[in-house]
Amino acid sequence: MKHPNRATVLCCNLNGTKAAKIKMAAVKLGLRIHTVSPDEFTLPLGRLVGLPAYADAEPLEGESFTQEMLIFHNFTEPQLDAFLAEIRRAGGVRLKAVVTPTNASWGISALYRELEAEHAAIQQQRQAHDENK
Repeated sequence: MKHPNRATVLCCNLNGTKAAKIKMAAVKLGLRIHTVSPDEFTLPLGRLVGLPAYADAEPLEGESFTQEMLIFHNFTEPQLDAFLAEIRRAGGVRLKAVVTPTNASWGISALYRELEAEHAAIQQQRQAHDENK
């Protein structure tokens, strides 16, 4: 059985040296690592992190994507701060999220779409702000 109370990081589309550095940092910090394969992108986040309420959850609609993404579950604030610093040292990952009661029922691909939409909205706001200077 997975450990729902242990801090977990879901890794999507991480490869090469960056992946090795991030995974090594996770191990050093005592985090559970789950490398999410593209065929798991439609599984609910809650199922992937071992939440009992999602143990039998069925796959959802969704599609694959190639961008790197990290998803954090059950981190303490010091763990998150330390791990984010390690991610930056490893070269950074643009798309990051935390499992919440709201998104625990979402598939990875749905979370990816939401993060991309948020990122686009922030970029649009920045551009509008820069044009008004």
